[in-house]
Amino acid sequence: MHLGHVVGTAGAAPPARGWSTLSAQADLSVPGRAGPAGSLTVTVSTKALRDNAAWQVMLALGASVGLMIAFVVTLHATVRRHVMAPLMRLLLAMREIEHKRWTTVELGGAYRPSNEIDVISQAFNRMVEGLRSGDAAKQLLVELEQAHDRLERANRQVVESIGYARRIQDSVLPDRNALAGAGVEVAVLWEPLHVVGGDYFWLEEIDGLCVIAVADCTGHGVPGAFLTLIVATALDRLLHERGLRAPAAILAGLDAMVRTQLRQDGRGAESDDGLDCGLCVWDRAAGTLHFAGAGLSLTVVRDGVAERVRGGRRGLGYPRPARDGQPEDVVADIAVPVAGATFYLMTDGITDQMGRAAPDRAPRLLGRRGVADSLLRHADLPLAAQTVALEADLDAYRGTEARRDDMTLVAFRLPPATAAG
Repeated sequence: MHLGHVVGTAGAAPPARGWSTLSAQADLSVPGRAGPAGSLTVTVSTKALRDNAAWQVMLALGASVGLMIAFVVTLHATVRRHVMAPLMRLLLAMREIEHKRWTTVELGGAYRPSNEIDVISQAFNRMVEGLRSGDAAKQLLVELEQAHDRLERANRQVVESIGYARRIQDSVLPDRNALAGAGVEVAVLWEPLHVVGGDYFWLEEIDGLCVIAVADCTGHGVPGAFLTLIVATALDRLLHERGLRAPAAILAGLDAMVRTQLRQDGRGAESDDGLDCGLCVWDRAAGTLHFAGAGLSLTVVRDGVAERVRGGRRGLGYPRPARDGQPEDVVADIAVPVAGATFYLMTDGITDQMGRAAPDRAPRLLGRRGVADSLLRHADLPLAAQTVALEADLDAYRGTEARRDDMTLVAFRLPPATAAG
């Protein structure tokens, strides 16, 4: 506008004035001229502004909604992955545990100490391992108890069977008083290492002769006891069926019968068993005592001196092929003076006692010398008391050492009148 006249306009004129338009006016000046040269008026419609603002608001709202949706989707996926899935695995594992299926929670190698669910899952896994170990131990304990019960039943059956075998073996052994009618004083120490044993003794009066024998069969326990039955049967046949009376002849017959029973006559025999035996025959009428030994000797105590009467070194039985090319150890009868003597037949279980002569000494074998010393100390006692004293001496010598073999000793004294005659 210039001098009250409109010089020019731009755009459509606003239809009305008020809140629907915005106007701004400013004076125009010309350099070098005083006073305003005119004025400039700008009028703007607010409708366009409102429309533009509404559009911007809609855009903002749309963007916000999109961001919220994206956030919710991302949050849901994150919660599902890091919260719901581990919790579900933990819940499934807990259900398995209820049925004693020891399932652990798989962490997938992504354990995070800061994640409480991972911490709980790891603690749960440790608990499962503990329960699994405890349950396995409990199951193992149950199985061990069942096995122990089975073993106890089996052991009871074995013990009962061996106990019955002991009664059978006792019945096969001769009566300790079998020679009492002949005036012979006899005392017997028979002590198997186990319930039954491989030691055997024979006492019998037959045709005016007194036969006294001691045998030490291979092994001890049940195997040795089986061999004693063979020996008992063979001695009975040799004395009553074949009528043998000389000690050496009886031992020779016993050797042959044992090898026959164990099938040791041919090469490749499976049995490598046998026995040592010492046998005395006292002729009451003649007043003579003859001895023969196969691996065992006769101990004679007379006038405070212990003497050893040796027999043959080779035992009875055992396969002959193993001895091919070796000279036979011939067993012969040995006449033994009887006056004033006490006689002892014993197995090596008596002499093979390990013990300490003093607490500071190493264990050593008692041996025949030690046994002879014990017999000499108690030589004045009755024979029954001697065997008790000898057994006490052996127990004292062993101390804490265990016995290693069956023990058998037969002590006998002949009637004084016969001995003098």
